[in-house]
Amino acid sequence: MKKTNAVQPANTMTATKAKASFSVIIARAGYQGERIVIKKGARPTAVILGDDDYQRLVDLEDRYESALLTKSLKDDRFLTFDDMATRFGL
Repeated sequence: MKKTNAVQPANTMTATKAKASFSVIIARAGYQGERIVIKKGARPTAVILGDDDYQRLVDLEDRYESALLTKSLKDDRFLTFDDMATRFGL
C-alpha cells in the first residue's frame, strides 16, 4: 500500500464512467491517494478520496471548530443552552 502525504490534484470524470470503473476508482483513491471529482453533466457533484485524506479532513474540521469556539469564548460571545432556548422560543 503506497502512502503519500503530498496533496495530488483531483482527477475529474463523469458519473457514468465512475460507475463503470468503481473498483478501480476506489483503489486509486485508497492506495494511491488520488482524489476523484465526479461530475453529473458539467457540474461537479461528489468527490471520492481515500480514508487517509478523509481522516485529515475530519481532523482539520475539528481543529477549525475548536478554534472558533475558543475565539467565541475569548470574545465573550458564547451563549448558554438557556440563552439559545430563549432566543429560539424553546
